[in-house]
Amino acid sequence: MGLQYGIKEVLDVNVLDFATKKPWFFVDYASATSNENTAERLGLNGGRGNALQMSFDHTKKATFKLTVPLVDLNMLAMLSGDDLGTGVGQIFKREELKVTDNSGSLEISLSETPISGTVKIYKKEGLRDTGEEFTVGSISGKTVDLTTPAVAGEEVIAFYQYAAPATSKKISIKSTKFPKAVEIFGTGLARMQEDEQDYPCHVHVFKARPQANFTFTMEGTNATNLEITFDMYEVKDANGEGQYIDYIFETGDES
Repeated sequence: MGLQYGIKEVLDVNVLDFATKKPWFFVDYASATSNENTAERLGLNGGRGNALQMSFDHTKKATFKLTVPLVDLNMLAMLSGDDLGTGVGQIFKREELKVTDNSGSLEISLSETPISGTVKIYKKEGLRDTGEEFTVGSISGKTVDLTTPAVAGEEVIAFYQYAAPATSKKISIKSTKFPKAVEIFGTGLARMQEDEQDYPCHVHVFKARPQANFTFTMEGTNATNLEITFDMYEVKDANGEGQYIDYIFETGDES
């Protein structure tokens, strides 16, 4: 069979913890996957005109870049270097509400149960501004009594925090946590020119670590795209040679 292939599709990628080999996440929705290889060349110059006589190659480096249009929370946790938290943390909330008169008691009803000591109530000014602060009396569940004179039907702005729901997920960026080493397996398709058939193409990154630098953008006119670059590290093969990445192209010749 021929050795010429056309390659258009991205890889489906499995990322594993390098130490434990436990699968971290699977990506079959990448918009781009790429492998860049670089090296430095030391030239030896001499003679008349200081011409280049010979050279030595050294410091070969390799990176694997993954661009995804969907945000996997396990992927973000990997980049943060910390575990994905479940049901932990406090959530800040701002609400615009109306004062109600409950048998002479002026109160407002929050949509969540506030954490003690976090409730602040202000008179609403204009479209969204805060005015006079009301004095908060007793709080029972989601109901807040106001002791500052207020009028039933008056609009107020409430600020408070509540406990994250038990099923919520939390990602923390900490100053002392950095990404761990991973192993990457990718599978794509390559079309052989000779028979116009698609055959599996397999990629194996033996050891890598995602770069700690990444940008997580939220905006109104474009969807979030996350770009992750992995630095590869040498792993010795059976012959004692250092290796970064393997590509295996199936040909369909197997009996």
